[in-house]
Amino acid sequence: MKKSILTASLIVIFSFSCKKELKNTEPNIETKTTLENTDGPVDGAEPEIDMGDIMNVVGGLLNPSTAPDSTSKSLFTPSGALNIAYLKSEEGKSLRKTFADIAGVSEEEVDLSLTLMPDDNIVSVKHAEEIEKDLNNPEVEAYIKSGKASNNFLDLIKESKEKAMVRTASFKKRAQKAKEQFYKDNPSWFALDETTEDTFIDSRKEMVYLPLGNLSFADSVIVFSPGEPSGRSPEKGLGPSQGDASLQTDCALLGLGGSVIYFFKDNAITDINGPDLYVFEMGQNIEATNLEISKDGVNWVDLGKIEGGTASLDISNFAKKGERFNYIRLTDLKSGFGPPPGADIDAVAAIGGALRMNLDSAVLFETGKHELKEEGKMAIKILAEQMKNLQKGTITVEGHTDDMGSDTTNKTLSQKRAASVAAELKKAINKPAFKWKEVGYGESKPLVENNSDENRAKNRRVEILVTPY
Repeated sequence: MKKSILTASLIVIFSFSCKKELKNTEPNIETKTTLENTDGPVDGAEPEIDMGDIMNVVGGLLNPSTAPDSTSKSLFTPSGALNIAYLKSEEGKSLRKTFADIAGVSEEEVDLSLTLMPDDNIVSVKHAEEIEKDLNNPEVEAYIKSGKASNNFLDLIKESKEKAMVRTASFKKRAQKAKEQFYKDNPSWFALDETTEDTFIDSRKEMVYLPLGNLSFADSVIVFSPGEPSGRSPEKGLGPSQGDASLQTDCALLGLGGSVIYFFKDNAITDINGPDLYVFEMGQNIEATNLEISKDGVNWVDLGKIEGGTASLDISNFAKKGERFNYIRLTDLKSGFGPPPGADIDAVAAIGGALRMNLDSAVLFETGKHELKEEGKMAIKILAEQMKNLQKGTITVEGHTDDMGSDTTNKTLSQKRAASVAAELKKAINKPAFKWKEVGYGESKPLVENNSDENRAKNRRVEILVTPY
């Protein structure tokens, strides 16, 4: 394969060099092949090709880099690797013919081979498993069985599969070590649902095991105060990490002195052994960022700063065992770096956390009542279906009210509502391995301030939390 690609490349180089007018004979001066055409593309014309580009592409095909660049819009990345992500895109379609000429395959074979070439950036174990699954493409197998496949194509897909498997195996091996370390630190912990657990990589190639997988990440932006000069896009810090240090356009940019408050909807920050929070910040050095956590978005606990090579933080000195926090505030401390200056946040994750589900009291109960409505029973059955993969753990059902009425009345009502939901959920789940707790907090733990009808409605709720202990 390597010989055939190199041969094809040399043919292309020779072909274009015959058409070229050499305007400079001094060494180290880049020369280009250019077709002059002021009216757009000419049918049958060869694409413009840079001689240095071709040699870089050949090098990239034989020695693919693991440093991708999502902003590159050429056949190769700045590091000389084949720009697979761009070739797969609609925008990169025009360069596939160039790749076909270099590799000595048809354009149809280029399209098929790209289905077996994973992007350079593996972000998690689940992503690695998807890559391995995609290597068995039935469309490619059917094309091979048809007898139309060229030898170069067969060599190309063989190399692609082999290199992909080496990369995924290496990733999963490193990820397994991170998982083993987590359970060594937390021997009584277990994955609530093994179908959700995952291990992610950050931009500095550090592995982070998350028992709740994608559910571990922040879900929504509450407040964003952009710093100077370029704070923007706070929503790009939500959801799973992308793991790619070069994706400067795909992360939240706080700017110097900027801050953002994120909310965890289906998870909660809680204390485990070892780090409890992980900030996936872009780059080799973590720009100094202050972290605070809150239960209600009003009262904050200052955790201190992360900087340099540290992206994780242990909350054990600031929280009691079992306490849960749903908000996090990140504030850039104007340490500089860049470009762009200011913290660049790819994602924020609660490492251990508790699986958190919220039921609206308006759906469950009539005003001031604790007996479940039929609509409420149906909502609980739907919730139980979502929890069907959970095998064991502790389920805590919490009742919450707004601030209307007396403290005593609200606490009693919330306790009775928690008991009603717990009883119905027990029947729907029907698994004896779970331990159950019912708590009524009344108005003492609001999600938001009780300063409007809309906010009071958010605070009238029943929360179900599942923890692996």
